[in-house]
Amino acid sequence: MWFRRVSGALAMAFTLLAAGGVQAQGNNDIFTVRNVAVDETAQTAADARQAALAVGQRRAFRRLMGRLVPEDQQARIPDVDANLLQYYVLDFSVNNERTSTVRYLADLTFRFNPHEIRKLLRGAEVAFAETRGKPVVVLPVFSDPVTEPTLWTDENPWREIWAQRPGDDGLVPLTVPLGDLGDLAAIDAPQALAGDAAALRAIAERYGAEDVVVAEATLSGDPESGSGVLQVVSRRYNDGTAGATQRDKLVQVSGEPYDGFLQRAAARIDSSIQETWKQQYLLQFGNQRSLLAFIPLGSLDDWLILRRRLEGVAAIQQTGLVTLSREEAQMEITFVGDEQRLTRALAQRDLFLALRPDSNWELTLADRRPRSPAGASELPPPATAPLPQ
Repeated sequence: MWFRRVSGALAMAFTLLAAGGVQAQGNNDIFTVRNVAVDETAQTAADARQAALAVGQRRAFRRLMGRLVPEDQQARIPDVDANLLQYYVLDFSVNNERTSTVRYLADLTFRFNPHEIRKLLRGAEVAFAETRGKPVVVLPVFSDPVTEPTLWTDENPWREIWAQRPGDDGLVPLTVPLGDLGDLAAIDAPQALAGDAAALRAIAERYGAEDVVVAEATLSGDPESGSGVLQVVSRRYNDGTAGATQRDKLVQVSGEPYDGFLQRAAARIDSSIQETWKQQYLLQFGNQRSLLAFIPLGSLDDWLILRRRLEGVAAIQQTGLVTLSREEAQMEITFVGDEQRLTRALAQRDLFLALRPDSNWELTLADRRPRSPAGASELPPPATAPLPQ
């Protein structure tokens, strides 16, 4: 039987997890900040490069803080001295490097030390999140007094603005469809505005997502003369089912270019998505608890996949093997927060935690479990609320 042949390897896998299951390594990409543009001038190229690295390091740190820390906690972030900031960086890389005798330009990538960043924030009692969400597809629908609602046509400057935005800078990756033939066949503007469940599921599946945000922007006034007004409505759908809705009105400010006006509106929607997510997944270090989970054993591959996915769950502080049999393993999971937050965080890694009929917890791969497991009770999702303004 499979179990007899690989039981030693399986026990070793459990032992390795028990020894090294704290703050798993799979989550560390969240602490990498990419595409930090720098352009510095000095008396020499070497001095310009040194200045650029210092500026880039500071910008990357601010972007990382914006990624992890909610807006209402930003003022609590310690002001790290420039000479000390380098100790929070593991390494950096350089792309698109260009130099002259006095100038240095490049796109930099910084990898920050997760342990040191966590220690910095916890020491200052700054609440933060580091659970990466699944991709969300954004459908920017635009209309103005002379243009019917449009999604894929060239008369959609709103979509162009969204396509230019970096979609992976927050904890929730935002994906704007390419607008190819497959996208056009999946959904159009009327279907998006009507919340057509089948069409929304089709476009989400094309990009490996479950959620879709329909971002509808209606323009009035004359943005070329600085008198534009945008009515923006963003509706979020999960598996085609309507969720939170945000409504906003933006007025163009004096001297603001049309593109900048649209960029400000897109940034506000993006920020609202990220802020809502961070509030839901704040790490509650003052509330630590543990549970015993039963893990059905199907194959060694299933176990290895489950272990890798567990490594990306920020709320899990430690795991330990309790018992091992031919049918299942029992694992103690120490985590911060409550069971509902843990269940949601595990779901982002395609892991399913549910109560069995015998009131014990069962942990399985989400893509291996039956769609409606008999007797299993999943914790309810959080209440749906409008995204913050």
